[in-house]
Amino acid sequence: MFNNKGFGVLEKSLDGLNKRHQVLSNNISNVDTPGYKRQDVSFKDEMAKALGGESKLNTTNTRHISVGASDLNEVKPQVHTIDSTNVRNDENNVNIDAEMSKLSQNTLEYQTVSQKLASQFQRLDSVIQKGGR
Repeated sequence: MFNNKGFGVLEKSLDGLNKRHQVLSNNISNVDTPGYKRQDVSFKDEMAKALGGESKLNTTNTRHISVGASDLNEVKPQVHTIDSTNVRNDENNVNIDAEMSKLSQNTLEYQTVSQKLASQFQRLDSVIQKGGR
């Protein structure tokens, strides 16, 4: 019912979403800085790989145990600079409307994951309380 991986996925998701919030806020605060290049955070693909069916071990039989591609502890949000687009003449490529939209989406995702984590803890607390009776 409760597995450490579930809590780990939620924890890593919150870490990645928090880092993305910081980066998006930084982009918004630098909207008028000449030459500033927007940044973004990628972590969802790495999480999918860590949770996916890729295996470090070669299985030759369907009854063999498959080991995940990587440990969740190895998943870290990666900040990357996007300098392939120029929005304005001053070489700044931050589009305030796009950044605000991404920030809103990120906030909603963070709230959703936080609520999911809170419900996991409530369920765990309920099991502990009822288990003692």
